[in-house]
Amino acid sequence: MPVTSSHPADLRLGEALGSGAVATVVRVHAEGGQQFAGKILHASHQQDAAAQSRFAQEAELLRGVRDPHIVEVFGVVEIEGERVLLLELVEGPTLAELIAREAPLGEARLAALGAGIARGLARAHAAGVVHRDLKPANILVAGGHTPKIGDFGMARGTSLAGVDRSALTVLGTPDYMAPECLDPLAVDVRSDLYALGCILHEMATGGPPFAGATAFGVIEAHRRAPVPVLPDSFSPALRSLVQSLLAKAPGDRPQAAAQVAALLEQLAAGSTAALAVFTGERGGDEPRCAGCGQPRPAALAVCLHCGLQAARAEAGPFTVLVAGPGEPGDQLDVALREALRRWVAGNPGLRVTPGSLDKRLPRVPFTLLRGVSEATARSVGAALGQLGVEVEVVRGGPLKSPAMRKKARALVGRSLAVAVASSVGVMSSKAIFVMAPLLLIGVTVGAMWSSLRQVTGRGERPAALPPPLQRALAEVERVGPTIDEARHRHSLRAVVGRALALAPALGPATGDPDAPVEELAQAVTAATAAAARLDALDRELAARGIQGGDEAVRATLHERDTWAARLLSLTAALDGLAARVARSQATAGAGEGEALADLRARVEALEEVQRGGRGT
Repeated sequence: MPVTSSHPADLRLGEALGSGAVATVVRVHAEGGQQFAGKILHASHQQDAAAQSRFAQEAELLRGVRDPHIVEVFGVVEIEGERVLLLELVEGPTLAELIAREAPLGEARLAALGAGIARGLARAHAAGVVHRDLKPANILVAGGHTPKIGDFGMARGTSLAGVDRSALTVLGTPDYMAPECLDPLAVDVRSDLYALGCILHEMATGGPPFAGATAFGVIEAHRRAPVPVLPDSFSPALRSLVQSLLAKAPGDRPQAAAQVAALLEQLAAGSTAALAVFTGERGGDEPRCAGCGQPRPAALAVCLHCGLQAARAEAGPFTVLVAGPGEPGDQLDVALREALRRWVAGNPGLRVTPGSLDKRLPRVPFTLLRGVSEATARSVGAALGQLGVEVEVVRGGPLKSPAMRKKARALVGRSLAVAVASSVGVMSSKAIFVMAPLLLIGVTVGAMWSSLRQVTGRGERPAALPPPLQRALAEVERVGPTIDEARHRHSLRAVVGRALALAPALGPATGDPDAPVEELAQAVTAATAAAARLDALDRELAARGIQGGDEAVRATLHERDTWAARLLSLTAALDGLAARVARSQATAGAGEGEALADLRARVEALEEVQRGGRGT
């Protein structure tokens, strides 16, 4: 609705329409009969610099943003001595009021309202705006069916380089705050999508997904509690979509509001043909990481949740022994035995079984692996070192280890002492002399026998992958453990998980650089470089202090913006490709060429950023 009044003097204030913690919304009348809404700060906040800043920011961020699903903002004007943020007048209840009266909503209506909210978010995100306080009370419903997002007072730009430092604070309403919201650097458009998932859950059940006795308790529930599932009365497709929107890690959610809107529109129409599964935890039979317990693709020898390296056995002349902590002959600590047992279970590529480790506490040192390559031995040592387990690597058999020989001698001594003590007067010195070598042999063989038994030909091996994807994953395995910030590992994991899920549907590698699987491999390689660079940039910002406003900080933030935006668009392109593949399989014929071209463009955009970074 355009403003037809030529001057603020043509406007006058009317009755109050509602009041919040910071401002009152009133009706505004124009000479020509038009009506608007006007937001006026409470007197107690008119001298509050932060409130004034947010007031002006809402007008600035939304300038020129017009969408049927966003309350239009016309700017700040003075009316009757009051500074007023002039807004589109929406006749209708808030979504909070509608939910209070009518929830739970039916699936078709819920999906239609959700699609409208997602369309509004897509427009705001395209304009470079993250809402940060999306909730039912900030959404008006015109005519009972058209949702309009309002109250962008807590919004900020998607570009961190362009925001005021005060925007890098923790803001939001606990019932709708994504787990990453406690870290302002991690907040992006996917935080708004998480809030949308909370709203969809509330429309379906009458209440938000998480509760707590305090605001902090609610935030902790968002971070730690299992994601609730919608009732069985809703379709599996809607339940799956809401689950993915409420994923703890941003990379496991849908990456673009426009894609969510399209899916909800299809659900509202009763179609699920193009619904792609966005959740990152794919496949219940994947091995679990020994460090954090999260699923890890069998094809990847590093956990991108916690950074713990996995291992696979390659043949060679080396032996790996668990050497500590402790002195030779000491029993392994109970907690470390359990950590080692979990690690073995999480590394099927080593082809070992726990053996007697499940039944007793072994004494160190004991053999873990025999006949493996030096690379395998070193990677196993590095991984177990992260768990606090000390490892010794020797070339040859176990007795190449001085500690193993010392343990064997100590055990022989103990055995002889027991034998002598129990056989005084029965066993002659000659018998003892004969028994000693036999005990030495027996105890030595026992010491060499692994508490973790190797099993030739058993254990899980990952399915063969096309060579380009194998090379890309090898780079992930090299770089992944060096990434400090979990959020960047999670972003990389999101790309790897999507690529591995898509690979079987796109067919084998052909050697053609434009073939689908080669495109996936290039996407993984580009994402690996992006995650590593973002991690390095965050270390730079931590050292300089992000609240600083100097040119170096702004330049670092600008580079970070570029990497983050293009990595996000790359992940969204993979989601788009997944949707195309799903539709192709459902309709037997729709091609993926357009989606692959989009993916290629995203990869090239990241490579361009990388080339630019090398030149700086």
